[in-house]
Amino acid sequence: MKRWYNYIKLFWYFASNWNPVLACFILYHEIQGEKKYGLNTSNPAELKDLTIVKGDIQHSSRYEAVNYFILEALLARLITLTASRRFTDLGCGKGRAMVVAAHYGFTNITGVDFASEVCDNARKNMQKATEAFSVEYQVLCCNVLDYTINENDCVFFMFNPFSQQTLFAFLEKLETSIKEHPRVVYFLYASPRHIETFFEFEYEPVYRKRKLKWLDGVILKKDPSNTSEET
Repeated sequence: MKRWYNYIKLFWYFASNWNPVLACFILYHEIQGEKKYGLNTSNPAELKDLTIVKGDIQHSSRYEAVNYFILEALLARLITLTASRRFTDLGCGKGRAMVVAAHYGFTNITGVDFASEVCDNARKNMQKATEAFSVEYQVLCCNVLDYTINENDCVFFMFNPFSQQTLFAFLEKLETSIKEHPRVVYFLYASPRHIETFFEFEYEPVYRKRKLKWLDGVILKKDPSNTSEET
């Protein structure tokens, strides 16, 4: 009963902020997705109600899970673009994207979030996923800018978890990693509010999925071998 109450609240949130058509579309995929993956991740959470580990909530967004429609579309396309099965979720929340990534064949999955309660949820959800899939995972409760980028990290996901300022700082850090360990990097960016920031670092959109005006996701690629200095 509580879950259906949360679905009703979610419907009114989207209906009042956008429109009833979008609300119905999202709610349909929420119900189907939660059932399909055995999750309970729909209910949003305000940052002020969570225990934040070394982070500035002024540069971060409240917890909201990415829509299953966009998430599945991005993952389905990504696995045709890269052989990498490492997946890093920046602002992982309760672990929805991590669990779905496991279903799509990713075997080494990392989630990063600075809210203790949602990190605990992500660990529990991923533990269930390991019962069905052979997957190594970790959930790091820390500021995303404190995350130590692995030289093999080349697939990142995010759903607008933080401000443009934080995104720029993370991309600077990743740029250093790419220069030290050259590799092709993909970003799955749902609801790409700050997509222009990626263009400053020479990322190229290679796939985009839209459904109505408000549902949008893009895969961005950076290939150091294709960049050249202007003459």
